[in-house]
Amino acid sequence: MTPVDPITMEIVRHALIAAADEMKINLMRTAYNTIIYEVLDFSVGLFDRNGDIISQAAGLPIFLGNLGEAVKVVSQDVGLENFVAGDIYLINDTYTSGTHLNDVTVISPVFVDNGQELIGFAASRAHWLDMGGRDPGGWFTDTTEIYQEGLRMRSVRLYEAGKPNRSIFQIIRDNVRYADSLMGDLRAQIAAGRTGEQRFQAIVDHYGLKTVAACITQIHDEGEQISRNAVARMKDGVYSAEAFMDDDGVSVDRPKVKVTVTVSGEEMTIDLTGSEPQCAGPINCGLAATISGVRVAFKCVTSPFTPVTEGDFRPLKIVVPDDSMFNAQLPAPSGVYGIILMTLCDVIFKALAEAIPDQIPAAHYCDVCAVFIFGTDPRTGRPYLHVEPEGGGWGALANRDGENVLIAIADGDTRNVPVEVLEARFPLRVERYEVRQDSGGPGKFRGGLGHYRDYLTLDHDAFLTTVQERTKCPPWGLAGGKAAAVNALIVNPDTPEAESINKVNAKPVKSGSRISVRTGGGGGYGNPFERDSELVRLDVVRGYVSLEAAREAYGVALRPDTLQLDAEETQRLRSAAG
Repeated sequence: MTPVDPITMEIVRHALIAAADEMKINLMRTAYNTIIYEVLDFSVGLFDRNGDIISQAAGLPIFLGNLGEAVKVVSQDVGLENFVAGDIYLINDTYTSGTHLNDVTVISPVFVDNGQELIGFAASRAHWLDMGGRDPGGWFTDTTEIYQEGLRMRSVRLYEAGKPNRSIFQIIRDNVRYADSLMGDLRAQIAAGRTGEQRFQAIVDHYGLKTVAACITQIHDEGEQISRNAVARMKDGVYSAEAFMDDDGVSVDRPKVKVTVTVSGEEMTIDLTGSEPQCAGPINCGLAATISGVRVAFKCVTSPFTPVTEGDFRPLKIVVPDDSMFNAQLPAPSGVYGIILMTLCDVIFKALAEAIPDQIPAAHYCDVCAVFIFGTDPRTGRPYLHVEPEGGGWGALANRDGENVLIAIADGDTRNVPVEVLEARFPLRVERYEVRQDSGGPGKFRGGLGHYRDYLTLDHDAFLTTVQERTKCPPWGLAGGKAAAVNALIVNPDTPEAESINKVNAKPVKSGSRISVRTGGGGGYGNPFERDSELVRLDVVRGYVSLEAAREAYGVALRPDTLQLDAEETQRLRSAAG
């Protein structure tokens, strides 16, 4: 194939990216629920007729990495020859699209030549507040089969040639809580898909199908070459690492996450053999989600600053055993599938620390520490559900401190709900929101800090669902750096009724209760006693590190009244430590 001239190539590349960005904007602006328009718990993208990703808007990496798998499953189920212009399909099946049932994918085939030529697909995936499971929210801690988690759909045709299937709309409406707002979110996803269709069609109409197809081929090939070059710069070898989760919520304690990475020339194999078998509880995830998690880590260490294309992953081979919590089989539950993918990414990085030491961070807090607070709003008498992920600390690198209060790696661009929006929409008040002192792992470069975020309930019949994972496996340091604080949630802290909670579903919470989320930090990098004493002093001034931790963890003595460095005592402390 003759290469496209570079100017046309870049115009088409960025036109496709702009089309995906417009899909994202339209979905944000028309969605009904804060989980979408504030938290940004969704992703959108354009795909070729094979289901390979062409362009994406910034979003959840664990969605984008396997959104194409959902497109491919629908294509296989329906048959490319059976799509017609105006069709829309739904899928949320864990075992083929990988995620839990609340992540609903809406797929629109894209045609040109008056509906005669199928050129690709526009797709979006968004978290729905409810899919009719046992409890609101879709975040289950102790389910034992998928049927307890809600309505499962695979390749369901919502629109046929532009005409809505009223029966499917009715089935969904009659099986979910908060139906009015969820139908609004569905319509927003439909609108995003139509936007993607129109923009993709306009690009083809302007440049011609042959030119656009050649550009797409070249985009994939360039992505492949960039990834191959990055892998080739790594030290060949076989590298292993492991960590563990707290439990599966039902019967398995400390389920293992094990990774073996083989770097050979321009190719990399990531093998999850040795990880925990499929669990009884909802910690399992489908293979497509696992592939997505591995791809996130691979992209981070190869070409993090270039747009994602299918070609980026051609040098990557993924091995996952059949009997694995990373390869859920019917009827395995998967309500909290995403939390193991965050640890999976960190373990892959840990394994590669020897191959590319200057590029690998220490571990991060490794969980979105999500809270689901629901009940009846006394101001309106209507049911409500507040859902929010929490940021935490990221690991330090060989040349800089870790970042404070960022969302976990697999959740990408999601964010928490602004306090003003939260308090206006829900019977809740945020009493405290600040960095969590001493939560970052000590090191020559300090790990990032987690936060405190305390909610006061103003409802008379509120309920709490939450998962606070990685409370038993602290975020590790590297090269002599120390571990960080772990995640925690306490209801009514500093009172006789104080209760520490890691996992719970629909726990009744009295009006006036305080729910205190305390996210973990990131691990440190390097010997803490080698940290510049002035940086330690500034950490104390900023409230990141306490006076006690400065002395004990870093060997830095400060005068309590002025917070000025006591140089003589600092030298004595550090000398005594060897």
